[in-house]
Amino acid sequence: MSANDPLLLLSERATLAAFAGEPGDFDALLPMLSQVAPGHPLLRLAEGFGLDAGEAGLVALLYAAAMSETVAGAVQDATRNDRRGMPLWLAQRLLPSLDVGHVAAGAVLMRFGFVAREADTPLIDARMWLDPAVIDRLAGVAPRDPAIASRFLPIGAGADHAPAGWMAAIREALVARGPDGLSPLLLGAHDIEAMAGGFAALGLQAYQLQACDIPADPEARDRLAQGWSREAALDGAALIILADELHAASAAAFAGLVAGHVAIAGTVPLPPMRRAQRVLPAASSPRDAALARWQRALGEARSARLGAGVVRVAAQFRLSAAEVDAVVAACLGLIDAAPDGEAALRILWHHAGRAGSATPVPGVTIVEPVYDWGDIILPAPTEAALRRIEGHVRHAALVLDQWGFGRAMGARGRGVVALFSGPSGTGKTMAAEVLASSLDLRMMLIDLSQIISKYVGETSKNIAAAFDAAERSGAVMVWNEGDAIWGARGSVGHATDRHVNAEVGDLLQRIEAFDGFTIVTTNMRHAIDTAFLRRFRFTIDFPMPAAAERVRLWQRAFPGEAPVEAIDWRALADLPLSGGSIRNIALGAAFLAAERGTAIDASLIEAELAEEMRKQDQPMPTIDWMPAGTVQ
Repeated sequence: MSANDPLLLLSERATLAAFAGEPGDFDALLPMLSQVAPGHPLLRLAEGFGLDAGEAGLVALLYAAAMSETVAGAVQDATRNDRRGMPLWLAQRLLPSLDVGHVAAGAVLMRFGFVAREADTPLIDARMWLDPAVIDRLAGVAPRDPAIASRFLPIGAGADHAPAGWMAAIREALVARGPDGLSPLLLGAHDIEAMAGGFAALGLQAYQLQACDIPADPEARDRLAQGWSREAALDGAALIILADELHAASAAAFAGLVAGHVAIAGTVPLPPMRRAQRVLPAASSPRDAALARWQRALGEARSARLGAGVVRVAAQFRLSAAEVDAVVAACLGLIDAAPDGEAALRILWHHAGRAGSATPVPGVTIVEPVYDWGDIILPAPTEAALRRIEGHVRHAALVLDQWGFGRAMGARGRGVVALFSGPSGTGKTMAAEVLASSLDLRMMLIDLSQIISKYVGETSKNIAAAFDAAERSGAVMVWNEGDAIWGARGSVGHATDRHVNAEVGDLLQRIEAFDGFTIVTTNMRHAIDTAFLRRFRFTIDFPMPAAAERVRLWQRAFPGEAPVEAIDWRALADLPLSGGSIRNIALGAAFLAAERGTAIDASLIEAELAEEMRKQDQPMPTIDWMPAGTVQ
C-alpha cells in the first residue's frame, strides 16, 4: 500500500521515527513529497491555505494514524486505550512544531473541517482525527459532497481559451496575498470560459456558482463555504461566482468566506468587503470571445466562407467551447457540401439552435415551431408589424455589431422585446411560432405558474435558469399571460410583497439585458403596468378577425384531404369568432364526422358551434345559411 501512496510512505516513516525518539523529519515532508508526487493534494492544501510546518505535519501525522496499522498500534500502546484519534499531548510529543494555536477553533484546519477533535475533553487530552472525506482525497479517492456537486458546476475550458496577454494579470493577482493570507478577490465582467481558461493555464479547474444558489441563511452559507474551500484546496479548484444585482450581497458575503481563489463575474456593484480585491483588465467582450470560439472551431477557411454569418451565429447562440466543437463536428460534412456560403450558414445556424440537452428548468418547455407564414391569417397592418420584428431579430448582429449601433446604445437595448395583446384565440402564440419558424429558432414556452414561487428567492432562481437556457440555445422566449407578473405592482403590506416586487423588477432587468428575442402575450393589455409598457420595443394588438379574414380562416381550417360537403363559408364568417374558436369547431366537427362515418357537413359544424358557445357561456347564434345549391 505504501508503494502506491507516497504520503503514507513518508508520513509513516516520520511518525515511527518520532515514536522511536529520532527526528521525525516532518519539516522536510512537504519538500520530499513535492519531489516524488508533484501536485499531491496535501501540497495543494498547504499552498492554498498557507499551512506552516506544524499544520502540514499534523495532517500527515493524523493521516498515518488513520492509514497505517503499525502507526495505529503505536498510538494505542502510547495511550493505553482504544479511543478514536490521537490526543494533543501525543501529537505535540511526536511533532514539536505543533502548538495549541494550530488546533484552536478558529484555526484553518479546524475552521474548514480538515481536522476534528473532541469537544467535552480537556484540550491537552482531546483526541483529534482527520475528516473521512479528507482521508479519501489524500489517498487518491475523490468523492463529491452532494451539497457541493449540486451547486458548483465544472467549466470545461482549457488554457487555450484564455485571452492572449491576460495570463500575466491573473497570475500576478493569484500569487499576491492580502493581510488575511488569501489571494485577492478577482473582479471583472469577462467571458466565463475565458476566465476559466486563465485558471486552467495555472493548473486550476474552474467551477461556477450562480449567486442565486448561495444559501440566504448565514449558518448554511458558512457551512457551504467551508465545504467548498476544503474540496477546492484538495482538488486544485478555483471558483467563479456569477453575480446579478439582486444577489450581489450574497455573492460578496460568500466570496469573503471562501479560503481559496475566487472570481466574481458581472458588472454589478458589490458591497464593501474585508478581502482584498483586484479588478482584472478587460481582455475581450463576451461577444468577441464567443466569435473567436466559433472561428477557432470552424477553421480559417470555413470562417472565411461563412463571412459575417459567423458573427450572427456567435451573437445568437452562447454555447460553451465543448458545445461549439460538437456542433461544428456534427455538421462539418454538410457545411463543406453546401453549394454556397449562405446555404452553409443556414446549416450551421440550424444545428447551433438545437445544440446540447438543455438542463431542465421548472416551468420551461422548449419546442420546435410548426407554423409558418402560410398558416397564419392576420390583418395586413398586424402582419407587417410582425415582419418588421423579424427583420430586427434577423439583422441584429449586422446593425448593432458591424454598423456600430450597439456601442452607441450602450449595454441596453440589444435584445428585441415584443408585447402581443388581444383576445384569446386571435393568434398571439401562433404568431410567435411563425416568427420562430421563420428565424429557424426553437421556442421556449414559459409557464408563469411554475416560474413564480411562493418561496422567497425561488422565483429569481427560476428566472435566472430560464434566461441562462435561452442565452445558450438562442430560443425565442414566449411568456404567456404576461399580465400575471407584469400587472400593476402591489402595495407593500407584508415582507413577502417586497420580495415579490423585487423579483418582478429582477425579471424586467433580465429582459432588458437579454440579447435575444422575447415575446410576452396578454389578453388584457390594460392590466399591464404602464411603467412596464415602455420596456417593450414592439407592442402589437391582435384584434378579432374581420369578416373577410374569417372566410379565409374557415376555409383554411379544413385540410384539403378532409371530406367536406359544400359549406356556406360567408354565413359562418358572419359569426364574430376568433381564429382559435374556428379551429376548435372545425376539429370537433371532423371527429363527429369520423364517428358517424360521413362527410363534414353544416349540421356537424352547427353542433360543434353550440359546444364552443357553451364553453364560452355564450348563446347559440342563428346562422343565415344560403339556399342549398348556391354555395360554390
